[in-house]
Amino acid sequence: MTDGDHENNNDLSIQIANLLKSSLNSQNQTPKSNLFDSLNISLKLNSQNYALWARMIRVAIGGKSKNLLNHLSGIPTPPEPSDDKYGQWEQDDLIVFSWLIQNIEPALASNLTEFPTAKSLWDALVVTYSSGKDKLQTFDLHVKANEIRQNGVPLEDFWIVMQGIWGEIDRRDPNPMTCAKDIATYNKIRSEQKLFQFLNSIDRQYASIKREILRWDPLPSAEGAYAAVKKETAHQSILGTISGNISQQGVAAGLVSTGVQDSEGLGFLSRGRFSLTKPNNGSSNRVDKSKLKCTHCGMLKHTKEQCFKLVGFPDWWNDGHKKGKNGTEGGKAAAAKATNTSGGSTNTNSDNTGFGGMASAGFGDFNAGFGNFIASARTQETRNTGHQDGSDHWAWH
Repeated sequence: MTDGDHENNNDLSIQIANLLKSSLNSQNQTPKSNLFDSLNISLKLNSQNYALWARMIRVAIGGKSKNLLNHLSGIPTPPEPSDDKYGQWEQDDLIVFSWLIQNIEPALASNLTEFPTAKSLWDALVVTYSSGKDKLQTFDLHVKANEIRQNGVPLEDFWIVMQGIWGEIDRRDPNPMTCAKDIATYNKIRSEQKLFQFLNSIDRQYASIKREILRWDPLPSAEGAYAAVKKETAHQSILGTISGNISQQGVAAGLVSTGVQDSEGLGFLSRGRFSLTKPNNGSSNRVDKSKLKCTHCGMLKHTKEQCFKLVGFPDWWNDGHKKGKNGTEGGKAAAAKATNTSGGSTNTNSDNTGFGGMASAGFGDFNAGFGNFIASARTQETRNTGHQDGSDHWAWH
């Protein structure tokens, strides 16, 4: 190998060494250059938000460099001014100090710029705005956690509120245990407490999923319960849309098809026998019928509206009074019979009576279309309110 080749190799080695050195220097300087960037979080400190602000500013500073958090705690102790490392420490401390000032409301920051170090400024903020371990505020947080209710708030938003309360409780009332087993036991108790608070606070529409969660063994965490309830919310949203499109069926569909309004049609069905039978709430609510007199037949203990000679005799009335004038059946029973035999043939199909006849009649003539239905209803009312005593046949309770 010639001398020229040796010189070329040496030059190449020197160039490689220089490239590696410059690369290492750039890597070492990149984090330091980032420290000079401004640091702004989403809120500025005021008299109402210290707890949240302190947490967020610590996270932001630690994200820049974990070692910079030492300038807030003062641990380890800063070097002496005569120490060679003091210059670098002072530069870092000034950076942290400026970040704190940048994230304080200007009206407050103007009175805080004279503190010498970042730690002295931080300590002044703690004394001014932090309530420390105030047990009254801890008590208030526990009360909120137990009494808060969803009240129609979106589940996701409500869950964030619960998380905020629990986080503040954990910050003010941390786990006091030292043994690993005791720490795990305490955390399990707190986890169940959060689960019960969450299930107790959500709306009643989740009652079924709450019962299901409480039957799980072992019980889930509050986070697991939230995931299950959120899934149930999606199911209810889908099923609610489907059920809203289901049409009325059966008798209700027949009433709707005839154009009857809900209050007159479906409400009528829900009440049963035209509400002719009064609820029996005890003897004190019964009407004294001893002074009633029918203006149609002249008999006592009933009125014209209740007279069997007008409304029709019930099936159990078999003492010979069931016939009206001229040996015919009286009242609306005869009208009902005439309706069933109209058209030249007698229709004994039960579908033309009761609800079936009511729907098919299209709510036509009341006396003709509902004869059998009213007679049946009156019969039921009579069974609930009166009996035959063998004398005047109108012995009402």
